[in-house]
Amino acid sequence: MSSLKALREQILTLWQRVRSVGFVAMVTPLGWATLVIGGVSAIIGWSRGWLEFRGLTFLALVLFVVAVLLTLRRPTHDVLLELHQPRVPAGEPGLGRVLLRGRPGGTPAATIELPVGKAVARFRVASLGENDEHEELFSIPTRRRGVIPVGPVRAVQADPVGLIRRTKVFSEPMELFVHPRMVPLELATVGFLKDVEGITTANLSSSDVSFHALRDYVPGDDRRAVHWRTTARTGRLMVRQFEETMRAHLLLMLSTLRGDYASEDDFETAVSVTASLAVAALREERQVSLYTFEGPVAFPNAMGALDELCRVTQIDKGPDLSQVALRAGHDTPGASVAAFVTGGIDPAQLRAAQLVLPPQVMTFALRVSSDLEMAHRQLGDLTVLDLPLLDQLPLVMRGLS
Repeated sequence: MSSLKALREQILTLWQRVRSVGFVAMVTPLGWATLVIGGVSAIIGWSRGWLEFRGLTFLALVLFVVAVLLTLRRPTHDVLLELHQPRVPAGEPGLGRVLLRGRPGGTPAATIELPVGKAVARFRVASLGENDEHEELFSIPTRRRGVIPVGPVRAVQADPVGLIRRTKVFSEPMELFVHPRMVPLELATVGFLKDVEGITTANLSSSDVSFHALRDYVPGDDRRAVHWRTTARTGRLMVRQFEETMRAHLLLMLSTLRGDYASEDDFETAVSVTASLAVAALREERQVSLYTFEGPVAFPNAMGALDELCRVTQIDKGPDLSQVALRAGHDTPGASVAAFVTGGIDPAQLRAAQLVLPPQVMTFALRVSSDLEMAHRQLGDLTVLDLPLLDQLPLVMRGLS
């Protein structure tokens, strides 16, 4: 049995190699069947003298020769493939165009194919003279987030019967990023920690590290803040005034385990929640780290974060939430705020995962499920927020203010 399987694999491998060589690769399965029928008919017709089989051989030969002649001239277009926007939010169509221009000497008519995801769009282009143009506009529906491969544009020449199919690729493939849906958030009150490397705020202080200005001394000011050189020059006690600096490093942990979600829609909502949190923090110049059950996700900026979230998919097996939290906490020692984004899992799992994080990290969890009602609860120092709908995220986040 095993030897038969090995023999079958060897035959298939040999067939693939033969099919990839030059003209052989252009012959379709129907073309090969026609050749086989013609060959068998020739053997029978001439060995036994049967005129019917000789006629069948002649017919197969004529069909094949005509197919070769009809596909002899190769299409030679100059092709431009463009996407109007390489990134669109889920629900908005991706627009683009294919522009074909004729070369010197003209180009023959051809069928143009444009693969889009798992589908293939086809359109017919008539013969083009030198510098003649043909433009095709297309629209790609984007119901859900993801990365949709577009292209390459290729010209296909085939005979009417379908014995030979000749393909020429004209362009490189492109990717259309369909970003997850988001809602605007204000994170200015969530999880800020004073830090010497932080960004400045409008709050003034006399005991921080970012110098702002000098002001008159008032009773109660720290004498160490007195600026003696200015005091000597003005004859009045002057003290240094500082800007308060704060910094937040947001650590996001997104569950990608299929069993954590009641439906695929709940998982998509969780990805959208993660995107909303990440983009809101990055736009406020906070540092953001993102982990899924497959490891850390690296990105340079908010747009990069959305691009990477387009590629996130569910997995059937993986580590538990505590293991992910342990690794994430170890890799991001500077995190000041941590957020778990999961499905409607047992809150006890969230509490167990929170306990492996450093104690100084402020932690909250968002349980995303259409089966839950919007709620806010405390498990020790862990805040658990239940979120049935993405649009309710701003309202739920106010509970952390």
